[in-house]
Amino acid sequence: MSKKNGYSLCFKKDGFVATSVSSLAEGGWRVESLHQGQGAVGSSTEVQNFSKNTERLTMMIPGVSVRTSLISLPRLKKKETSLAVTGWVAREESSPADQWSVSWRERQKAGEEKADKKDIFLLYESRENVDSHISAAQAWGASPSRMLPDFMVLDAMFRRHHSDSSSLKAWNIVFIGKEDHFLCVSTEASLLLTRPLPADLSDGADAQEYLDRLATDVDRSIFFARQTEFNPDIQKIIVCGDSEQAHGLVEKLKEETTVPAEFWDVADLFQMETGKLDSTLLLPAMAAALAPQKNHYNLLPHQSGTLLGPVALRRLVLAASTAAVALVPILVVGGLLTARIQDRYLDRARQQLEQSSVRADEAAEIYKAQRVLMNREELMLSFTIKDADYAGVLLHLASLTPEQIIYQDLRLKESREGQLVLHLSGQSNAKTVAEAQQSFLTFQQALNSSSRLVAMGEPRKLVISSPKVQDAEIKRVDFIMEYRVQLKTQPASAVASVVANAER
Repeated sequence: MSKKNGYSLCFKKDGFVATSVSSLAEGGWRVESLHQGQGAVGSSTEVQNFSKNTERLTMMIPGVSVRTSLISLPRLKKKETSLAVTGWVAREESSPADQWSVSWRERQKAGEEKADKKDIFLLYESRENVDSHISAAQAWGASPSRMLPDFMVLDAMFRRHHSDSSSLKAWNIVFIGKEDHFLCVSTEASLLLTRPLPADLSDGADAQEYLDRLATDVDRSIFFARQTEFNPDIQKIIVCGDSEQAHGLVEKLKEETTVPAEFWDVADLFQMETGKLDSTLLLPAMAAALAPQKNHYNLLPHQSGTLLGPVALRRLVLAASTAAVALVPILVVGGLLTARIQDRYLDRARQQLEQSSVRADEAAEIYKAQRVLMNREELMLSFTIKDADYAGVLLHLASLTPEQIIYQDLRLKESREGQLVLHLSGQSNAKTVAEAQQSFLTFQQALNSSSRLVAMGEPRKLVISSPKVQDAEIKRVDFIMEYRVQLKTQPASAVASVVANAER
């Protein structure tokens, strides 16, 4: 097979999709083979074909469970940065680092480097899910060279094969298919955020209502992106996937948003004898087209590039065997030299041990002094929190709450760092989706503008629904949010006086 061929393998629900494409001289790709089936393994012919092309095989996984984040780290070397990124994931998920498969890349473009920090975009998936997909691939006798979630496939495809990708600074690309529904907000430096979109539960019976929900979610994603540190100016919304639904969403967005929206017909990039690619096969075809190309992300464990093929592996084994035969005489002489070097090293180590013992005693004294200072600080903090104005916090919250907001849960709790956290859970009810969403946004803006409350990231839950209450259908926005409370405490002079009395 030509080296211009690419392959992809995708497992979801109870079936699989295996795709092979070849690049065309005039641009685009031809679909050479397309296999779909139930279960985990195809026919022996399909398995044999895909097991021979592991160097250009991408395994695409559903992006619903894959998590992404943008973090800032001090400027470190690549190895130290990798350890810091995996450590951040372990701390964020409160689980050991070896339970996660992580892929990351520096976000800064040329000319945008910060003096003391660098921004990192990372994606990570549980090793349990990654290993289950690897096991499914091994049932084919295949070892993929790359594993990517569907949203990273869409983002990479747009950057490399859309005519406007080089001229846009930031964009929102939406994929609407029969099975997959998600969006990606990206900048020229990296992906910024991705979100799943609701499916059409009416199966087309209420298409207009579904398009309204999609347009609301797309507009909301732009709003959330602008609340991040990077505050991107979204210049265009690109919609792709199922042609009929995508065109309908573009028209709806033109009515309700000020950001230009257009349809991108990705299927036109692929040729096949039986007609045009269905939306359920677009993402696997994209993954196959990207397989021979370089990509900075890979969720396969211990993978930084493509795997060695069978020929390259045989050459490597032969070279290693030849080198081992040639090194036998050298190793004999080297053993004698190593023994002498080790003796000298032990003599120096004994001398350094005495010096280290003195330094350890000095460090112990410094540690004791540090503990005294930390205990003093904890004592001051305990007196400060005791007189915190909890009632004032709740009264302040009541003054910010619109009448459309109904609380289901409202708690003040102390975090592990000793900070006071306000947990809010509730709903915004209205006659229309737009009114319910606007009431929530007004409430959120009031909270974010408060000098006594600091938002702890994006809302943990934000769902639009249409429940029936007393035979009447209402529009509802359910939310869960957390804010750090800036407490008003007693003056520092009073605290110092308390500490002084305690020390006496």
